[in-house]
Amino acid sequence: MGRRTLIRFVKHPPKNFYFNIEKPDPTAEVLTLAEFEAMRLKHFIDLPQQQAALRMGISQPTFSRILESAHKKITRALIEGKEIRVSGGNVHYKKSFVGYGCWNCDYEWEDENASKDRKVNCPKCNSSNVYYLSKEPL
Repeated sequence: MGRRTLIRFVKHPPKNFYFNIEKPDPTAEVLTLAEFEAMRLKHFIDLPQQQAALRMGISQPTFSRILESAHKKITRALIEGKEIRVSGGNVHYKKSFVGYGCWNCDYEWEDENASKDRKVNCPKCNSSNVYYLSKEPL
C-alpha cells in the first residue's frame, strides 16, 4: 500500500477553469512563436534542453531564457485568468521536415531516408506505433 497523499495548500482557485475566449482580449498574454516552440520541444516532445536548443538553432542558455519567459507568461495568464495568444517573434521556418513521430510518447525525429513504407521503431520508447512525418513550413 502506498503512502497517503498529503494535503496541498493553495491560496484560492483560478479565476476561470477554461481558456476559450470568444472575442479578442487586448490584455491577453502574448507568447512569441519561439516561446511556443520552446514549450513544445521541452514539455510536449520531452527533449532535453540541449537537443531542443539545437533544433531551434540557438544556444542552450538562450533556450533556457526563452522557456523561462514562456513559463512566466503562461503562469501570469493562468493566475489572472487572461487569454493566451501565440504571435510574432524573430523566427524562420525550416524548409521541410521529413521523419517520423511516435503515437505512444509523442517523440518526433528527422530521418533523411524516411518513407511511408519503411518500418521503424521509436528511438525513445522503442514502440513500433510510429507514423511518417512530412511537414512543409507554415
